[in-house]
Amino acid sequence: MADASADADTVTDADTDADTVADADADTVTDADTVAVADADADTDTDTDTVTDTDADTDAVTDTVTDTVTDAVAAPGPGPHLYNRRMRPAALSLLFLTLSLTPGCRAPAITPPPGIGTMVYVNGAAITNYHPTPALRTRRTLVDRAKYPAVDVHCHWEVEADPVAMLAAMDERNVRAAVNLSGGFGDDLDAMLERFHAVDSDRFIIFCNIDFSRIDEPDFGPAAAAAVRAAHAKGVRGLKIFKSLGLRIRDGSGRLVPVDDPRLDPLWAVCGELGMPVLIHTADPVAFFAPIDERNERWMQLKRHPDWSFHGEAFPTRDEVLAQRDRVFARHPGTIFIGAHVGNNAEDLTAAAAALERHPNLYVDISGRVAELGRQPYTARRFFLDYQDRILFGTDRYPGRADQPRYRIYYRFLETADEHFDYHAHHFPPAGDWKINGLHLPDAVLKKIYHENFDRILP
Repeated sequence: MADASADADTVTDADTDADTVADADADTVTDADTVAVADADADTDTDTDTVTDTDADTDAVTDTVTDTVTDAVAAPGPGPHLYNRRMRPAALSLLFLTLSLTPGCRAPAITPPPGIGTMVYVNGAAITNYHPTPALRTRRTLVDRAKYPAVDVHCHWEVEADPVAMLAAMDERNVRAAVNLSGGFGDDLDAMLERFHAVDSDRFIIFCNIDFSRIDEPDFGPAAAAAVRAAHAKGVRGLKIFKSLGLRIRDGSGRLVPVDDPRLDPLWAVCGELGMPVLIHTADPVAFFAPIDERNERWMQLKRHPDWSFHGEAFPTRDEVLAQRDRVFARHPGTIFIGAHVGNNAEDLTAAAAALERHPNLYVDISGRVAELGRQPYTARRFFLDYQDRILFGTDRYPGRADQPRYRIYYRFLETADEHFDYHAHHFPPAGDWKINGLHLPDAVLKKIYHENFDRILP
């Protein structure tokens, strides 16, 4: 990591403070044990509990305890105080019970100190600001640039993005090319191609999308295939299918359109004919199909984004929708498919490996799943070594979006043997409350993941 070819600086964390980076949404964070930023999607939740003093004489007094949870203010970094909301009712109940047994005592209003979101009650003590500094001292490696030129196969940007600024950011992070999976269709696609291919058609690779609003038309399949063929003629290199297929898109009868709907077969077939890979996002993390409760390891994430949940009778099970996808792979062996987010089996690499074994035409990208991969470093490293020819680099961001710490985090995860570091640059974990470890992959494997595998798919 220390040589010039790696373009990375190695820092040993002895008694120094942490490294400061800016997150993808332009929040400033410190990769250490304290963070003070505003969460872009946070909101302010106010829970009010009312207790009536029944011992009062003629005028009953109602005391209100307001517990305000403010995620969007300066707050400490990830810690137990953010994940112990289930302790709050017990703590408040015990407090009120104690006060109610004291003659003439009225319950005071309890407001957490500024920046504190919850209160934990432990062995008779109310702890409102518990944020321990880890005693663990491990190596911290800053990797500003990929060791080898990278192709980010999983990006999303709008037509308003600045291609010149993006190229500068790509050069800074050693990103050779970026694939925009949000190319759209029709006039939107034409505008995207015109704006970005005018600057560099080799480094800006555009995938198109499908207009499913026409699903009920008798010729939908052939028409969609014709649209893809026309897009390919204009310079589009692949097709992106979003997770709405199988989970949200419905036909005129109100029925969910399954991933393996026969009406879509002409679409998959034309992609195989034209050599256009299909990057397909099917299902989501296991937690998104589980009840949103205290047993869900992504509870806090789903509380912020309840629309990300697919739990309940309104949706097929996760296994069902993945089985639909796999039937498409089997029916179209001549078409290359890229399973987004490790095929959405990052929590179960045995299942991910089984899918790769069953379908030689399947590849996977690692976008948005470093959190899952990095918490199982031994299993993940074995997976990367075993399937080094089938894994593609991707971030689910794009170069130039703020300072892009996600690239640094991904490079650090792939290239170094660093331990117990954050997989994010937010003031609390966006997915689950854990740290990750680096895989320290061999150079030959890094080259394949960063660009060689992609070059084989799209020469």
